[in-house]
Parts: sequence; C-alpha cells; structure tokens
Amino acid sequence: MKEYKVAIIIPTLNEERFIAKCIESVINQSFPLEEMDILVVDGGSIDKTREIVFELGRRCANIRLLDNPGRIQSIAFNIGVHNSIAPYVIRLDAHAIYDKRYIELCVQHLSAHADYGNVGGVWNIQSQNSSCQAEANAILNKVPFGIGGAAFRVGTKAQFVDTVPFGAFPRRVLEKVGGMREDLPRGEDNEFNSRIRKFGYKIYLDPNIVCTYYARATIKESVRQMYANGKSIGVLLFVDRNSIGVRHLVPAVFVLVVVALLLVGGVYHSFWYMLTVIIGFYFVAAFVATLIACHKYGYKYIGILPILFFMVHCSYGWGTMIGTIRKNK
Repeated sequence: MKEYKVAIIIPTLNEERFIAKCIESVINQSFPLEEMDILVVDGGSIDKTREIVFELGRRCANIRLLDNPGRIQSIAFNIGVHNSIAPYVIRLDAHAIYDKRYIELCVQHLSAHADYGNVGGVWNIQSQNSSCQAEANAILNKVPFGIGGAAFRVGTKAQFVDTVPFGAFPRRVLEKVGGMREDLPRGEDNEFNSRIRKFGYKIYLDPNIVCTYYARATIKESVRQMYANGKSIGVLLFVDRNSIGVRHLVPAVFVLVVVALLLVGGVYHSFWYMLTVIIGFYFVAAFVATLIACHKYGYKYIGILPILFFMVHCSYGWGTMIGTIRKNK
C-alpha cells in the first residue's frame, strides 16, 4: 500500500450532481495532490456517481473507488480508514466543495497540537438552485432560529467546540478511540466526537477552514432530512447522552407540549387556550427571526420562512420523540 500523508474519505450514494465538483475541489487543494489518498466509498449508487469517479480516477491515479455494502456513512468511514495507512484522515461530504486551503489548514493544526482529536471549520451554505424553496432552505441553515446555533453554522472565531462537520483526525487518535459506530445510520458523528472528548482530546474549529455546503432543494427534502436527524437524537439519548446538547432537544419539548395540550384540551377545553398562546408566541418569534433574515437576504422570503421554520422544527421534534420511543437505530 502506497504511503500518503492524508487519507480523504468521501462517502457517496447517488451523488452525481455533486461528486465531480467535490473531487475537483480536493484535487485543486493547496496541499500536495501526490500526498493525498482520495477514497470514494460508495454505498451502491444507481446513478452516474461511480461512472464519474471512474473517469476522474483515470486522470488522477490516487483516486480510488471502494464499495460500501452497508451503505451508511459510518461504515463508509471505517472502510476508508482500514484501506489507507495515512497518518491523517479527513472525512469529507460529497454534498460540498472545499476551499483551497481546507486540507492544508486541517493538517497544520493536527501536526502542531498533539491534543487535538478533530479539526474542522465552518459552512458557507448555498442553495442548489434559484428557486424560492431552495434559497429559503439555505437561509434556514444560516440563522440560529432555523437549525440552532452550532458554531460551524454561525461561528466567526476560532474556538474549541463539541463537534465540527467534515473533520480531520490523526490516525493515532482513531486507533485509540476506535472507529465510528456502524449501528448508527445517523448521528454517528455526534457520538464519535463525544467519544473523542471522553478520551481527553480537543475538537477545534478554525473559521479559516471553509467549505461550501448545498442545502436541500425543496421543503419536502428538508422536512425529511430534519425528521431523520431528529430521530437520531432520540436514539442517542440511550446511546450517549453526552453527545447531544440542550439545543437538540428543544424541538422535541415544543412538539411534546403541543401534542399534550391538544389531547388534554379534548377533555378540558381551557388547555386549548394555553395551546393558542404557545403557538402564538412561537410564530411571533418565527416572524421576528424571519424579519431579521429578510433584512439580510431579501423580503421575498417573508411568506415562506415562518412556514419552513415551523415544519422543520415539528419534523425534527417529532423525529426525536419517535427515536426515543422506538430506541431503534
């Protein structure tokens, strides 16, 4: 096996719209291309993803396509780790493109600090197209009221954090803490980062490390994604409570209160007044958040954002409740 300095692991499943741009952004990094082992780990794509990767592999010998029979991303990551001996491992997402110094800065931080177990940066979130739904979904991911205030979404300063997206890891840390849990189809990164912290390593966010991430194109896709993400939080309550924060549980509390008041209100109608007040307060907050967002991004979203906020919050909260009840992974 050829010795590279960095293993780049990119899980894929039907990513024909994004994979070429993603890999091109890796090829064009400031970090030397010849020192990168680029592993695309595919979960059985039925579109042109594999064909595109094969074509890029003809141009660049260090691009490899590996099969992922388990399909999910945690298994893809572990397959990539086992198929490379590079001392640094970076897990990238096919749904994004990466600034020129992304890999260089990640490696610099890891090589300079032995106590860093994971290094990453911030998202520059963009819409997939110019439709109102796609652009509203991008805004949803940028504002704290939308999908929380995680530092990688809204952070502007270097800091130690609980998690970063698309992180970089020293192999010696992976060998110590183990691989990602293959029984978690989602939320595996939360649990993995929690385990890294438990072993005494720090997770560092550098705002100079930037990727452009493409938000979902439609409201339906966002709602489906948020339900699945919420469900993973419910499961993580039983796997590792330290891997989730209070902000992850707020939507579930909101949905639980709404459902409870609806049911109790069927017997004691006065509870429906309480429900009306709570929903009223929610939409006041949603409208204020919408006005703030529209002041920055444009007022054409003033009608869609409150609805989008409500739908993704409810789907995420409901997903968390289902994950908690079923406890299935």
